[in-house]
Amino acid sequence: MAILYLNKQAYSDSDVVEGLQRNDRKIEEWFYKSARKYYNEHFNEVFFDKDMKQEIFQTAFLKLWTEIANKKIKLYEGSVCRQQADGKYKPMTCSLTTFLMTFAKYENREIMRNTKDVYVESLFEQDAASNNLSPAVFGQEEDIKEQKIRIVDDCIQNMSPHCVEILTLFYYNEKSLDEILEIRKDKSATKNGLKSAKTKCMATLRERATAELKRFNI
Repeated sequence: MAILYLNKQAYSDSDVVEGLQRNDRKIEEWFYKSARKYYNEHFNEVFFDKDMKQEIFQTAFLKLWTEIANKKIKLYEGSVCRQQADGKYKPMTCSLTTFLMTFAKYENREIMRNTKDVYVESLFEQDAASNNLSPAVFGQEEDIKEQKIRIVDDCIQNMSPHCVEILTLFYYNEKSLDEILEIRKDKSATKNGLKSAKTKCMATLRERATAELKRFNI
C-alpha cells in the first residue's frame, strides 16, 4: 500500500480516501500539498505544456478528488478500489498520486490536441494544394481532422526517440529552437544542427503520414 510523506507526517492511500470522504480538513490540506509536490517533481517539460502547468494540475487534482468524493474510488474489501465500467470495483494497481499523473497526461493531451489541429492541417497543406489528397475521399470535416490527427500521432510514435522529442517540443509544445537547445542541452550541439535535424524529421513525418493516408484510402 502506497504511503505518502510530507513534513514527517504520513498517510496511506486508504487514510486519504477515508479522510476525503468524511471531509477531514487536515487530510484534505495534506493531500493537496502532497499531490502538488509529487506533480511538480514528476512534471516533464518535454511532454507537458509548461505554460499550462498549474492549470493542468488543478484540473487533474479536481478530477481525482471528485472520483474519491463520489466514491468511484473507495475502500472495498480492504483495498483502495476504482469502479469499472460494469459497476464493479477493482483494486487500483498504482498509488493515488501516480493516478493523478494519468489525469494530468489526459488533460495535457486535450490541450495539445487543440494545437495539433493547426499543425496537422499545415502538415498536409502541400498535398492538398497539389490535389494529391482530395477532400472528397473523406467523410465529414470532423472525421477528416480526427483521422489525420490519429495518423500523425501513430507516425510520430514510430519514429526515432530523437525525432519524437524534437517534433513534440517544436510543434506540440511550441518551443523555440533556442528553448529546445536549452532543454536538450548536449543532445544538439548547435542551433543550425537542431534546425537541420528538425527539418529532416519533419520531412520523414510528412512522407510517412501521407503514405498512411493513401494506404488506408482515407
